[in-house]
Amino acid sequence: MEAGANRNSAPNGALKVQAMPTFLLDGKEIEFAPGETLLRAALRHQAEIPHYCFHPGLAVTAQCRMCLVDIVDMGNGKGMPKLQTACSTPASAGMKVESRSAKAREGQNLVNEFLLVNHPLDCPICDQAGECDLQDYAFRYGSGRSEMQYEKRTYGWRNVGTFIALERNRCVHCSRCERFSRDVEGSHDFGMFLRSHELTFDTFEDATITHKFQGNLADLCPVGAITNRDWRFKKRAWKFKKAPAVCTSCSTGCNVTIQHHENKVYRIQPRENQAVNRWWMCDEGRINFRELNDRETRIAEPHARVQGVLRPAAWDALYEALGARLKELGAKGAQVVGLADTHASNEELFLFSQLLNTGFGGAAVYFRAVEGKQQEQPPPHVKDAFLYTLITTDKSPNTAGARALGLTGDATGKKVVSALRDAKVVLVLGNPYGGNGEDAAIREAAKGSQLIVQIGTHQGPWSAAADAILAACTYAEKAGTFTNKAGRVQRILPALRPPEAAREPVRILQELFALLGQPQEMGPAERVLAAIGSQVAAFKGLTWEKVGDLGTPLAGT
Repeated sequence: MEAGANRNSAPNGALKVQAMPTFLLDGKEIEFAPGETLLRAALRHQAEIPHYCFHPGLAVTAQCRMCLVDIVDMGNGKGMPKLQTACSTPASAGMKVESRSAKAREGQNLVNEFLLVNHPLDCPICDQAGECDLQDYAFRYGSGRSEMQYEKRTYGWRNVGTFIALERNRCVHCSRCERFSRDVEGSHDFGMFLRSHELTFDTFEDATITHKFQGNLADLCPVGAITNRDWRFKKRAWKFKKAPAVCTSCSTGCNVTIQHHENKVYRIQPRENQAVNRWWMCDEGRINFRELNDRETRIAEPHARVQGVLRPAAWDALYEALGARLKELGAKGAQVVGLADTHASNEELFLFSQLLNTGFGGAAVYFRAVEGKQQEQPPPHVKDAFLYTLITTDKSPNTAGARALGLTGDATGKKVVSALRDAKVVLVLGNPYGGNGEDAAIREAAKGSQLIVQIGTHQGPWSAAADAILAACTYAEKAGTFTNKAGRVQRILPALRPPEAAREPVRILQELFALLGQPQEMGPAERVLAAIGSQVAAFKGLTWEKVGDLGTPLAGT
């Protein structure tokens, strides 16, 4: 059955496929759903109609007039005498629309010239250069000249929020910022002031924006009027390499794109996924890449504690010493405790659990079981409060995955402290229970064991206590999957190059199996996920390909 087709029951009970209505855009047949506008249908079919003000997540205003098209036939044999805005014109069956005719091009050129009347030639210094709609459309649809011969309207620039800066000289009055603030975020920080030639967009009474969704305003701005202060004047957009990923700041698991150059991350932006975060993300997620660039605390190579001091060690030498020590201790069952960080992927948690259960004879694996709640509350007048569901109090991406894999959750840490009393060996994956208070009590109890082994990426309280540190890759340097708060499994892919001596945790865990004389040659994360899909009920039938770019729900969710 073709995508988008309507299905109705035939008289005999069989399914009857009813084709969707179509219209012609520049001679190309475009299917549309009832009530869909020309522009929405065109964009869904990857057909280009220039536009500034339209955004699928915002109300339609037809403000920029850039999407003017010539409707030569409304489907009834009659055309429309004037150009129409494609973003606000509903599609009709049999309609014939021209976006590239001489008449349509003239309208688009005139609108583009009008928008450039007050726009400064800031391209050489503008952060939006290289991904600017105005830049692209001026090249494709602009006339290359202006008939306006008077001075440009000018304003200064200022920081309008804790995360964004406003340069009103570059504004093309698309009103995306105002509509987002009014309808999506609800604070209505941005407003439209004055009229005609003096029309401007700014914050009310020059107030500073303080909400946690400011970065979306910079994403929405089609020009360089609103920019992200965090990477202002740091890098040209066309130099970035981009990799799809999942935000690890909380249990929502917003789909994001990691943008990096020369193995350094400069920016994280949301990636559209209607089932998870739509087009948005919070500012907390936008800045969580800073640890990825931290070279001072990065564990770049394995370490072993020699005469009370942690020293760098070669992998083979460390494994040899570790194997000998484990054999000497002969720890099994309750004498071995595993502590897992839910920033670890499903594949890592699965292998870690298997290592403790089979490699060490039924040893338990504990994780911090946080019941994530909505952190931010919307203003009462917001009709769709979806944006506010994106930030949760569970600040890890894979708590749901740990539960689905059967690990033992402990919210207070009391179970962990009790288990550590009999422990000879403590294996630590990541940096679990790394805070103060109860977490400090857990680490103090772990010091009573005879061997602490950490698989980690950055220095912290566990690396300070560990007898052996196995240098691992960060989430931006490896492949794997996370399970978000809604039970949706999503992929991450390597974006950065890890330190030469660091290894992917799935490889390290399989090497530890071999160290115990129980080799588990599952291979990379893709194959480990297939093993999970065949052994764990919640992940039944799951494969790397089935998860895909947008994720897939666990069985029964």
